[in-house]
Amino acid sequence: MTNTLTPSAHAPPDVPGLLARLRSLPLYREALTSIPDDADWRDVPLLTRERLTEAWEAGELFHPDAVRVHLTPHPGGGWLPEYATRADIEAHGRAGAAAFARAGLRCEDHVQVAFGYHRFAGGWLMQDGLETLGAKTIPFGPGESEAQLETLKRLGVRVLVSAPSFAQRLGEAGARVELLIAAGEPFTSIAGRRERVQAALSSEDGGCTALDCYATSEAGLIALETPERGGLRVLADWVFVEVLDPETGQPVPDGERGELVVTHLSKEAMPLLRFRTGDLTRLERREDGPYLPGGVFGNVGGMLKVKGVKLFPREVAFWLAGHGLDHTQHTLQLWSQLGADRVGLTVRSESRGDLEAMRADFQRRFALKLDALNLDSSHEGRGVVDERA
Repeated sequence: MTNTLTPSAHAPPDVPGLLARLRSLPLYREALTSIPDDADWRDVPLLTRERLTEAWEAGELFHPDAVRVHLTPHPGGGWLPEYATRADIEAHGRAGAAAFARAGLRCEDHVQVAFGYHRFAGGWLMQDGLETLGAKTIPFGPGESEAQLETLKRLGVRVLVSAPSFAQRLGEAGARVELLIAAGEPFTSIAGRRERVQAALSSEDGGCTALDCYATSEAGLIALETPERGGLRVLADWVFVEVLDPETGQPVPDGERGELVVTHLSKEAMPLLRFRTGDLTRLERREDGPYLPGGVFGNVGGMLKVKGVKLFPREVAFWLAGHGLDHTQHTLQLWSQLGADRVGLTVRSESRGDLEAMRADFQRRFALKLDALNLDSSHEGRGVVDERA
């Protein structure tokens, strides 16, 4: 029997019911041995990709009732299988359909999906919800710009589902759509990117609305913007999300950045229980549900402590991209002076820019003052250079 737990916007799921159901799975049997059904939610152990890898090698992930298996690439090489039962696919489809409807999709729409449909999840993450909604879904796959353009025009496609970079290329080649669901890359977390993509896809008769979507191959769809563009609304009938301090594993106050942790509410095959995504975001709990107000804007990997503040190098790269700078060629340098941390940033750039404005914006974004900021047309980035003793 599929569990249909639905949390409020302010509380974790039904802990006793969830734990009682998951104890029967080999993946969690040992981890939950000492955890009583009435445990505090914070006592439930976190799940990591490393633990999933161990479980796969031990034969603990297989589910006899699975009808679909996606392969998920994991950091460091290799892949893991992601099993889903028929009930899992249907539950994911219902949650996705409700989210797409909130985003403005209609059952009469033609929707073109420009994500892959091969061994990795890709377009299937969107397909379940779109088909459940009743949209006329075109599982096109990636690339083939000319063929994509022809299909968009001949079928009068109103909605495109695509990575924002590919959507912008299609728009610059002549594609025009009313609605874009953008996923697979940082989008609203990069200042000005939404506006550039929307402009490329807009026609003289009407503009394009581009909405941010967040999904992972392990968890499926997690959050999607609505036309109000006030943040990504979490699919709270499918997952429960938390934002934790990546060092301590404790919840951070609403609005503060931290690591996104995901729990499936009803999944039968390979349900995630407090899974550490490694993605950096903020959480807001509102009357109509939880939101990720700034989307996902970095990864917690390589977190640094600078002047007592947590600094995430990936977030700095997104900030540079928002300023139109080459985020692939930059050096974040840390050093000590008179016993205090110092931080400097050098970026490849042909122009000088407004350095004082950039310094002020950096301090607003990261709560850190830059001790040095340089734009150099010939700079070869070295990533993070930590020279502190």
